[in-house]
Amino acid sequence: MAVTLRKYLNSKLKEKGLTLKEAKKNASKYKSIAAAKKAGSLYYTNKDGKVMAAVYAEDLKKSIKPKARPDSGKITVTVLAPAFTIPTKGAQAKRSIGEREATSKQVNKVKKIAEKGLAKATKFDEWYKKNKSKYKSRARAMEAYKMGVGKTESTRYGKSMGGMAKRKAKK
Repeated sequence: MAVTLRKYLNSKLKEKGLTLKEAKKNASKYKSIAAAKKAGSLYYTNKDGKVMAAVYAEDLKKSIKPKARPDSGKITVTVLAPAFTIPTKGAQAKRSIGEREATSKQVNKVKKIAEKGLAKATKFDEWYKKNKSKYKSRARAMEAYKMGVGKTESTRYGKSMGGMAKRKAKK
């Protein structure tokens, strides 16, 4: 890709840290492009005394690569499972990208909930294997597990004052 003369000269001035005036001051020392290039100058003076750019056509044909900008961080790419590839046919293809993203967010939410439930179930199963002999059924063991450590079935319901008849009698 060819570069314009202006872009080429501006980039060279920037590299050397010179202004245009400073670069043109040295132009009177050189009478040809070759001499100016050899000395590292960007300008020379031609036969008529006019200041000219010391640039060959080949220099402009070489592309100047832009400097890499500093990273703002790593780019992470998430690959969707095959079930979430973008369909090209049917009703699914007509959905907007926003709708597809919303659907994938909902699916991820459901996955997280399912994973949490599975983790809780495995914790209970491990606890139940250790304490199986203490309970008549799995349901009662589940109630005890939910109540927590140190609580028994009798403490679950609190202290009972008796039926309604007894309460009326106390007043």
